[in-house]
Amino acid sequence: MKKLIAVLTLFLAFSISANAQEKRSSSSTEKGKKEAAELTEYLGLTPTQNADFARLFEQKNSILETKDITQERKAELSRVIEDKIRASLNAEQVQMLDKNPELLKKLTH
Repeated sequence: MKKLIAVLTLFLAFSISANAQEKRSSSSTEKGKKEAAELTEYLGLTPTQNADFARLFEQKNSILETKDITQERKAELSRVIEDKIRASLNAEQVQMLDKNPELLKKLTH
């Protein structure tokens, strides 16, 4: 009987943990898609570029949702995200993005 209760307790603990991770992942996905849509609308990107940026922003949001992230790690993440954005765009698109620093800050932080 004790083993049955222990197994049931472990099962419930793992299912609750998995559900919490799934919820965090879906919010990161939604935020990533929203940010990618804003960038796509502003720069007129292709659907492929939009999907690529959605994955990038989903990863960024997932990392930022962790509770033990330091300010140094956040600053480094912002720098890396900005570098990836700039590397993925052509010169004209980078110039357009530079003209809208609020959007760039929103996307990188």
